[in-house]
Amino acid sequence: MPKGFRPLGIILSIFGIILLILKHQFNYKPDFLNLKVFAVYSFYIEAKSFTMITHQMIEDIAGILLIAGLFLIAFTREKEETEVLDAIRLKAFFITAWFNLFYMIFAILFFFGFGFVAALICFAIGWLIVYIASFRWLLYKSKS
Repeated sequence: MPKGFRPLGIILSIFGIILLILKHQFNYKPDFLNLKVFAVYSFYIEAKSFTMITHQMIEDIAGILLIAGLFLIAFTREKEETEVLDAIRLKAFFITAWFNLFYMIFAILFFFGFGFVAALICFAIGWLIVYIASFRWLLYKSKS
């Protein structure tokens, strides 16, 4: 991605985090986000497939903003792209892959039911955070 996308990624991530905090800490559920949406599969009180349901969309919007923002942060080019930078990116991917492997094994062994579902949701966002952190750390170490 072009270099200019990083600030947009930061803004999207911040808005996603703010929405998640509003939802989970303050139980904020605006009425205008109660929308009829198409569900391939939904299970609350009863299971429904391929139908329209009414759903509070604040978490969905927050998740999309956070994932899109983190993606833009992770995959935006640096000022100068070099072969050394490519090697650092590759090493960061390997670190992320190992972290995710151990995280998933831990989650499979110790999280059950909806706790495991929550662990999978964290996995969807966590790999981007681990990649960004490991890339930035390796980049910092290579410059010093």
